[in-house]
Amino acid sequence: MSLPRLYLAGPEVFRPDAVAEGARLKALCAEHGLVGVYPLDPARPGVAVEGADEIRANCIALIHQCEAVVANISPFRGPHMDPGTAWELGYATARGLPVFLWSGDRRAMVERIVPGPAAGRDAQDHLIEDFGHPENLMIVPPGARVFTSPEDAIAAAGHHLHREVAPLRVRREARRGVLVAFVVAMAVALALGAIVNRVVGW
Repeated sequence: MSLPRLYLAGPEVFRPDAVAEGARLKALCAEHGLVGVYPLDPARPGVAVEGADEIRANCIALIHQCEAVVANISPFRGPHMDPGTAWELGYATARGLPVFLWSGDRRAMVERIVPGPAAGRDAQDHLIEDFGHPENLMIVPPGARVFTSPEDAIAAAGHHLHREVAPLRVRREARRGVLVAFVVAMAVALALGAIVNRVVGW
């Protein structure tokens, strides 16, 4: 049986050591019996990915190949997370995939956004979300856990996938094996029937 696949969402792809960091995260996945899928990986092995359209399509295709997502929601270029990662989280959630969040800064939004003159509002007088979460409530819904590191998030994803998803895959692949065996048996029976008919008819 193939190992569960885990999509590694986050702004790591913008780092100067993006490839090395991807390899490190994938190695962490391997320690937990998972296949780490990094956004820089080609969805189709050996096929180069170039240009905005191909990069976007490739990331979507990779998410389709995975059973869960680990996402880095640390602040990126401001008080909020990387917007591309936010989109991937929404897409994965809409597809029913479990998501595991981590952040290097788990302070609540009211602690991270510079306040303006009015209480509870920023410099543009916009209300600052105050639910005690380290990100917008659409990213971190009530009750969601935000881990402190990719190591912890990947470990939690591995525990979940091996407990919940792997048994389902075993049953699905077993049913597929039974179906294949049935089709093969039917094909052999039909072939033997045709041979017998020819011999008898002869």
